[in-house]
Amino acid sequence: MMQVLFTIALCLGSARGALAQHTPLDRYNQANGLYRQGQYQQARDQYLQVVGAGVRDPRVYYNLGNACFKAGHLGEAVLWYERALRLAPRDADIRANLHYAEQFKLDKVKGPAGEWLEDLYLFPTLDELSLVLSACFLAACALGGWRLWRRNWSGWWQLWLLVASSCLAVGTGFYLGARLYSHTQVQVVVLAAEITARSAPDPQQTPVFVVHEGTRLLLARGEGDWVLVRLPTGLGGWVPAEAVEQI
Repeated sequence: MMQVLFTIALCLGSARGALAQHTPLDRYNQANGLYRQGQYQQARDQYLQVVGAGVRDPRVYYNLGNACFKAGHLGEAVLWYERALRLAPRDADIRANLHYAEQFKLDKVKGPAGEWLEDLYLFPTLDELSLVLSACFLAACALGGWRLWRRNWSGWWQLWLLVASSCLAVGTGFYLGARLYSHTQVQVVVLAAEITARSAPDPQQTPVFVVHEGTRLLLARGEGDWVLVRLPTGLGGWVPAEAVEQI
């Protein structure tokens, strides 16, 4: 179990003064105790109340994912592991437990090689990519300006540095752009044991595909109590909104 110490401001802000019976920290400690006692469903309920109080912490999400998995809620476990990973993308425990939980999914979207490539693709943070892009761009501008000012084209090492920094800046820019675009795509996790995606938002319409608990899908749009979701292949279908939840 991962441990977390909430700030005094958070506890006081959520306690509603001296009249409050439980602070998020109290409920978090209770949830930890219930988890250690093997009461996973009760621990899950307590963690959900901590999250409901407005706490956004990867360690809380991680523990909640563990409780959901132990209580038999595979879809919720994947959901909370994914949310924890977005806040702490390099946490080895979160990533390991997410991969372990995904082994129990009925829909196998990617194998071990795909997981490794995805981990590698998501390893650098957006801030780090922005920093690299800025450094390479400034280096290319400085080297280019220096050579133009000196009008000395005999230093081949300067030219190689200029070319290398320019290529790295362009490559990092495309990489950063792809990552930013992926952030604009809303992902959901299937919470129901099994759902059938249909050709229109109506239970009587033609089935398109079937997905199971824990599967990640792309959210296109919603209409009433239905949402249009897409598989990684691009195939889309309508499912009840209550059967999925946004990461």
